[in-house]
Amino acid sequence: MSITTAPVTVPGLRLSASAPACAPDPPAPRHRLRRALSFEVIPPRSPAQAAAMPEFLRNLDSLSPDYLAVTSSATSGWLHGTADFIRFVAEHTSLRPLAHLACTAGTEAELASWVDHLLGVGVRGFLAIRGDFPPGASSVPTGHLAHADALVDLLRRIEAENAARLAAGRLGIGVAAYPSGHPESTGPDEDLDVLAAKQRNGADFAITQLFFDPGAYARLRRRAEHAGIRIPIIPGILPITSIRRLRTMARLARLAIPDELLRRFDGASSEESIRRVGLEITAEHTAAILDSGADGLHFYTFNDQTTTFELLDALDTAGVTLGSLQPRAR
Repeated sequence: MSITTAPVTVPGLRLSASAPACAPDPPAPRHRLRRALSFEVIPPRSPAQAAAMPEFLRNLDSLSPDYLAVTSSATSGWLHGTADFIRFVAEHTSLRPLAHLACTAGTEAELASWVDHLLGVGVRGFLAIRGDFPPGASSVPTGHLAHADALVDLLRRIEAENAARLAAGRLGIGVAAYPSGHPESTGPDEDLDVLAAKQRNGADFAITQLFFDPGAYARLRRRAEHAGIRIPIIPGILPITSIRRLRTMARLARLAIPDELLRRFDGASSEESIRRVGLEITAEHTAAILDSGADGLHFYTFNDQTTTFELLDALDTAGVTLGSLQPRAR
């Protein structure tokens, strides 16, 4: 006589269409040596930025980050602007570049050619994103990859075809995650399904886009673990320096700013005091994010050296130092 046992479900556990129907095994504990540290910069877009960049790169280099993410856009000449800047980084610093690659930047054939060129200047890691639609468009151009998971798949195919060139090594591939939801998503389930698809196609880690609530990051990590997503989800930290900039970034990301966050600026009448409060809020949020178990920190710098290092000072005041993030002496 055989006894059939139905899967044991846990109320409230199936949080996504990606989640298993029965209780999954708990995630294995991570025995990391330390948390990751990274910064994101933009290829210089003006003579003034180009003149200030060498000092900024030297100062970032002194912090020994794990990698330096380099954005790519039409403004910076897509491939050539990014490749030229990465070559400069490689020649003048010990920073490890991670190149952005967007579906909207070119057709699959063009992207493959650009990856080949970037490998030639020393890139061994990519951040694969769909990218923003062209002005007035509601989809990627014809002939372009539709979503980032397809771009991850392309990068893994290129990796397999270039095993000898890469000494049989792997490319590091990051993707985007959205703690407060993607603006085009139908909801949290779809966000998790998309992230799970990126993982299945070979993504190694994710970096979050803008969010205002540290709790949103903790919820995303918890839901992702329940959905079987095991890649690290690294919080992207955007310094708050003014209410105007805060509103601009919220509009671009199509996110609502929490009322309690805006109330923190009540009584701050000068630009200096608003900036101080904004950096304090950013530092407090970062500390809370680390307390929730983040695998690292990724700082969006916008090439602003002053703000970047003022935020690091604010973090130190809040009790968060980079000592636990820095690698051992080389």
